[in-house]
Amino acid sequence: EEEEDEDNAGQSTYGGTDSGIRRRLISVSSADQPSHLRAAATEGSPQGTLAQPAQMAPTDTMATNSTSSGASVQKTFFLLIKSFVGGGVLFLPRAFHDGGLLFSSVLMLVVAAVSLYTMLLLVKCYERVHCGYGEMGRRLFGKWMERVVLGSILISQIGFSCASAIFVATNMRDLFNAATGCRYRLGLGFWVVAQVAVLLPLCLVRHIKGFSAIALLADVFVVIGLVYVWGIDVSTLSRLGMSYVRNFNPESYSLFLGTAAYTFEGYALILPIVDAMGQPAKFPAVLSLVMAICATIAVSIGALSYAAFGEKTEAIVLLNMPSNTAATLTVQLLYSSAILFTIPLMMFPVIRIFEQALFPRRSGKLNTGVKLQKNIFRALLVLVVVGISVSNVERVDKLVAVIGGFACVPISFIFPPLFHLKAVAESRWERVRDIMLAGLGLVICLYVTYGAVSRWGAGEPPYDFCD
Repeated sequence: EEEEDEDNAGQSTYGGTDSGIRRRLISVSSADQPSHLRAAATEGSPQGTLAQPAQMAPTDTMATNSTSSGASVQKTFFLLIKSFVGGGVLFLPRAFHDGGLLFSSVLMLVVAAVSLYTMLLLVKCYERVHCGYGEMGRRLFGKWMERVVLGSILISQIGFSCASAIFVATNMRDLFNAATGCRYRLGLGFWVVAQVAVLLPLCLVRHIKGFSAIALLADVFVVIGLVYVWGIDVSTLSRLGMSYVRNFNPESYSLFLGTAAYTFEGYALILPIVDAMGQPAKFPAVLSLVMAICATIAVSIGALSYAAFGEKTEAIVLLNMPSNTAATLTVQLLYSSAILFTIPLMMFPVIRIFEQALFPRRSGKLNTGVKLQKNIFRALLVLVVVGISVSNVERVDKLVAVIGGFACVPISFIFPPLFHLKAVAESRWERVRDIMLAGLGLVICLYVTYGAVSRWGAGEPPYDFCD
């Protein structure tokens, strides 16, 4: 295997000096159809799968934008859609159950609006401090902030990988039970461990661009899955009417806040996308349109599914689809396959950050010993993800809430206003606003994390149609 992408000595994907990121974003293909999707996949975006959030950050030495060579408005639009619309929306119906129909619908729109605002703050910071997310923290606050930012990214990406592995295991179990007529009852833990056979060799791949075709298929399967869920929701509501729902759930509403933060987590692609755009002045308008579309998708999937299935809404809404039917099994197969083969995309940033810390300026391209050490590390990381997943198969909704509260809220609502306060804010009102927003983000982070952890032992086994 070549190690070109892995071994740019000392050059961090999240704050280093890989100046080719913008070039690859805008020149993956000259074709207008799938090129915008392949571009994001080339940069290692886990979105478009279960992962939403914290993806590839921009670099410190990005090239200057030019209208003639930059990405078009259309490509930028689809890159942003890919960054925010993924499998994470399939956790939203259960989150709406946790928060309540009215509360969750309103708050989801608020979260989308605040997320849009903080993204624009981050873009303003980038105009002043032309560097990546982690490096921006170091330049503005010191090395400790860079470590905090990268730590949040590491936690979020590992969490996304675990949630994805549980999602895949749940659907693989259903597919196996349908094929065998429930004669062999294998636990969810078995199906999580079985994924090692696929994840281990894929995590040894050095070139992230090798996953671009798989990521494109994942996008197609996500669309198919969402359309199918919408169709079943509308059909169920038209035949049976609305199930019993609560407008506000005082017992578990904090879980919704974490899942909402998890859903709108395309932050780390914002800066390289705006840098790659040929007309960056139009970026705020494009981003606003994308967030409006994403908020509509999130609210419609969450609200319709909760209204259709009520108290029986599962942590993964595909389990509420008609059991053991050809259509449902096909969607489960497509969706699970896509997510399984894109989990390595979610783990790639973690691998890069850890290896650049553990093997600084040491390339395995010409050194078999170094390559072996890196391969062993990657294998151990896969086993860690599998171990965490096995121990949380019955509480994936709470795992998602913890990831959202502890890792995604800081990335979304704390770091951007703090960076804006240091790099951009000039008036007293701007400084007060940034401090208040960062303070609110810190309160939400602590409260949501505490709420999810306090309910950690209240897990329920996912629905099994064989029971």
